[in-house]
Amino acid sequence: MINSTSDGAPHVLVVGIDGVRYDSLRQAHTPAIDRLAETGVLLPVRVHEKNVTISGPVWATVATGVYMDQHAVEDNEGQPLGTAGFEDFTALLRAQHPELQTMIAATWLPLVERGGCGPLFSSGGWAPPVDPEDEDSAESWIVADDDAAAYAVSRLAVDDLAVSFVYFGECDVQAHRFGVGLGYTGCIERCDTRLGLLLDAIDRRPQRAEEEWTIIVVTDHGHLDEGGHGGDTDEERTAWMVTSGAGVPEGIKSLDHADIAVQVLTTFGVDHSALAGVPFGQR
Repeated sequence: MINSTSDGAPHVLVVGIDGVRYDSLRQAHTPAIDRLAETGVLLPVRVHEKNVTISGPVWATVATGVYMDQHAVEDNEGQPLGTAGFEDFTALLRAQHPELQTMIAATWLPLVERGGCGPLFSSGGWAPPVDPEDEDSAESWIVADDDAAAYAVSRLAVDDLAVSFVYFGECDVQAHRFGVGLGYTGCIERCDTRLGLLLDAIDRRPQRAEEEWTIIVVTDHGHLDEGGHGGDTDEERTAWMVTSGAGVPEGIKSLDHADIAVQVLTTFGVDHSALAGVPFGQR
């Protein structure tokens, strides 16, 4: 039995925007994120002490609801997620509800393809035909993220996707190269524009009135002023999350990366008792 907060069919969209500092986010012009925060909650999220402030371990926590000591992804290049026996939330959902459709679109290949610590989402998904890391330019990441958004929009507008995960990577690359200046702000604002396209695609679905949507947008870590992460400074360890929709309770005071997988599974009545996270609002 699928749980829902109302008579509408539940749907969840999770959007990952890599490497966005919380203070930089708050200084940027982000109407899509602001729209979600007005009807939900936007909070800083401390990267858990069991995780290092590196993309692979934190995105593995987002996917699985457990930390590095359990999922065993310690960096971006080491042990793949699947070797520790933990599945991502889309795989767990489909195992119990095979009738439901899920969608993954990501421009950082280890999220969806074998290699390095991947695939963090075991069923794979859309990835750019040309790895933006191979071209090693800002433009390659802008094009890849734009293409990911276009693919996700095309699916969200027409397909009955119970759960979707969409990832954009250009902000992290910009910070690594040039620090967290004006160019970084521009990247954040472009990612917010892409998020707006996803939200608009959901809103114009013909069956939207019969659906209940929960939206979750999250970053994995911050950056030093000069760019870079992996350490324990507040700038690196302060991430953030914004969430809004039917499955989001009032009065949320704290959120954690591990809570995302649990919230998704709770929405669809899938057992999460073995995971480290908790449903939103229970911290």
